[in-house]
Amino acid sequence: MRWLVLAVVVLSVGAGGCAREIDTSEPPAELQVIDERLEIQRIWTAQVGGASERLRLGLTPATDGARIYAGSYDGEVASFDAQTGQRQWVTQTELQLSAGPAYGAGVLAFGTTDGELIALDAESGEELWRRAVGAEVLAPPAIGGDVVAMRSVDGRLRGYAVQDGRELWSVEQTVPALTMRGNTAPSVAGTAVVSGFDNGRLGAYDLSSGDPVWEGIAATPTGRTELERLVDISAGLQVVGNDVFAVGYNGRALGIALETGSVLWEQELSSYSGLGVDLDSVYVTDEFSEVVALDRGAGTPRWRQNALRLRDLTAPSAYANTIVVGDFEGYLHWIDPRDGSFLARERVSQRSISAAPLVVGANLFAQAEDGTVAAYTALFEEPELEPADDPA
Repeated sequence: MRWLVLAVVVLSVGAGGCAREIDTSEPPAELQVIDERLEIQRIWTAQVGGASERLRLGLTPATDGARIYAGSYDGEVASFDAQTGQRQWVTQTELQLSAGPAYGAGVLAFGTTDGELIALDAESGEELWRRAVGAEVLAPPAIGGDVVAMRSVDGRLRGYAVQDGRELWSVEQTVPALTMRGNTAPSVAGTAVVSGFDNGRLGAYDLSSGDPVWEGIAATPTGRTELERLVDISAGLQVVGNDVFAVGYNGRALGIALETGSVLWEQELSSYSGLGVDLDSVYVTDEFSEVVALDRGAGTPRWRQNALRLRDLTAPSAYANTIVVGDFEGYLHWIDPRDGSFLARERVSQRSISAAPLVVGANLFAQAEDGTVAAYTALFEEPELEPADDPA
């Protein structure tokens, strides 16, 4: 049955990436009719490459503000005008792309299933360089200044020169015997890069040298079996202002001071999908695809939305005073951040959306696993103005 494939925890044995699946007898929640209180307009739809049968790839659109860049598992990369969806260029890398792109310094960076890092010129799509990194890449790289930071499944965080791909530094952490399939995307914050690891550790590292600024433990293995001892920080990491927000599997959601690594708050929570942040709250898609809102300053729970349980949700994206998640049937769900109620629903494709939607100004972009890229905007009602008092 379809839901036996969807309600899984995808695991890898060691760094070799041998996948195992754990199914459940509980089916994913059926979608219910909602009172759509927010009008959503689809601006454009485009296509990049073909469908992928791979689970939980780290392919997600990126932007320079004016253009949207997207890649597909079959190696195609394309650039689209952010406002119209008109294709600017397309290139075929002949690689099995698995993560990216990252955009920065006029460069696009992708990781591959064969353990390569490839850089393209963002203006033309021309290949600039590629480097063997020794292990599969499942998390989008990050670009800061003249450095590309990249995580691979062998437990390494590496820095490469954006100009020519020279390896500048490498940080290594131990990889448990059993891990989640997927890695946390590193996040650049000023002169540092923050990353989580499969062993539950979290750290900030100097972007130019790789030297640790601070390191800590976000989750500690417990239990007697390898499954019970899973502590991956496989998707949940964001740097916002002076704070780091992280969540791991079988672990905790954390608020951390970026400068020192001091834990500001913690809340017991397990996730392999990730989190999103706005001015007031941290939103987590937990291990059962229930969306949980936590107070950003204290970490205390605010609400929980369980109507999408086991629908293999993406991490939440904060968009225009709403929260948006994608699911395994290609739907986007707009959620009210005040109470977790539903505002709207749109279908991008009949294939899964596996990465959090990208927010660029007033628009939101999502990519499905069949290569569909779609752009949306929310049409909020203008508030009615009170009539002015008659000065007479």
